[in-house]
Amino acid sequence: MARSTEIQIPQLALLHRLKPVTILHPGYSPEQQFILLSLPAYPQFTTPTDGARLYGVACCLVIDACRILTNLAANNQGDYLAYDLEGNLRVPAADDTFLESGEYFYHLGPMHPAQYPIVAKFNAFIFPVALPAHWSRHMDNQEDLDLWANVTESVMSDKVKSDDGCCISNSSTTMAACDNAHLVPKEQQAWFLANAMGRYNRSRMTGSVDDVANGITLRSDVHRLLDLHAFVFYPIGDRKFVTYIVQRNIHDYAELLHGRTVTVPLRVSYEFLYARFAYNIIKLFPKTLPAYIKRFQSKETLRQEQEALRESKQSKMSSTKTAQSALSSISDDQDTSTYLDIDGDRGIAFGDDRYKTKYALWFPRLAELPEVDNPPESLRTTYHPETPKMLRLRSEYIKKHPQVWQTSTTPAEATRPDVESLVARSLVR
Repeated sequence: MARSTEIQIPQLALLHRLKPVTILHPGYSPEQQFILLSLPAYPQFTTPTDGARLYGVACCLVIDACRILTNLAANNQGDYLAYDLEGNLRVPAADDTFLESGEYFYHLGPMHPAQYPIVAKFNAFIFPVALPAHWSRHMDNQEDLDLWANVTESVMSDKVKSDDGCCISNSSTTMAACDNAHLVPKEQQAWFLANAMGRYNRSRMTGSVDDVANGITLRSDVHRLLDLHAFVFYPIGDRKFVTYIVQRNIHDYAELLHGRTVTVPLRVSYEFLYARFAYNIIKLFPKTLPAYIKRFQSKETLRQEQEALRESKQSKMSSTKTAQSALSSISDDQDTSTYLDIDGDRGIAFGDDRYKTKYALWFPRLAELPEVDNPPESLRTTYHPETPKMLRLRSEYIKKHPQVWQTSTTPAEATRPDVESLVARSLVR
């Protein structure tokens, strides 16, 4: 994507007349035509040498979005966009390709059926093992994760606002008008656990969305637009992102938001920015789709996490904010099923081996290192090959010594949900 800090937004009257960039599914007849993605057309970030201004969307953003909508994020190199249903007239595959207003077809390549399934709900999205290269970055020596060690969920919001100092998309905004915005929404705690997203947390290994790596400071109205899936953050360089409006018919905010350069705080994990990109793109689908559209179903592990969270929520809640945030409510669009007791059927030893296999996929270089107190900055994570075991030990200790979470004001009848055990179970599935 081209890199610029200023974008000329045309007059509203022109924006209303411009056709969107529409991506069609090639697996359905013209009578059953299915729109995979439809994005508003805005001016190209850089003006071509001939001076002609183009309106559309950066091709790299569209490809990223399509790979998310097909659960092929970062793992598919044979996919392509075409001007025709059959896929014979391909759109040039270059980093600076710009899609002008019009219709295109997204093909997965010869190894996939034309009528491929789609990710219609976020709980069916599988987070990739590795981010696409242009979403990744190498941590430098300035990033000392120890600064964020043991930041509890209850103070996460204040810590994020204190660190950012102002709205990251508008430095002139006063803090009184700003909110702490979660990248992975709080209501997606079950998805967070099922995809082991806690490995990207900065401060704790409890697997909670309430971590400093998952929070940014936004002006209140901008926060509201983010939660309405109106825009995404998209990478344009080292620690640099732009705000990109993806929802149509909100042209009034185009001048305020579209193409604004954002410097992401060091503590924020890019994996959470990518997850929010996926969340907002998927949420562009209407709530009801035609019955003939093939779609991915929720992962079995996700349904297990949802049931575990629901069972925990039904138990007596602790008076501490930490317990309340760790067991946040489950969204209405998520299904539930029977919770699998890994202590019985699978066994602890099998589960731990399973986790170590996953850990080697997540952090291959770190998994090969001998035990060290301070691993290289580029490999730092709150997770460890023995994390499930450590969480189980912590769980047992807290059960035997309840005074570690109780305070002088804790009611005698108060109980504390076993968050550590819940996260340990999620990791070994």
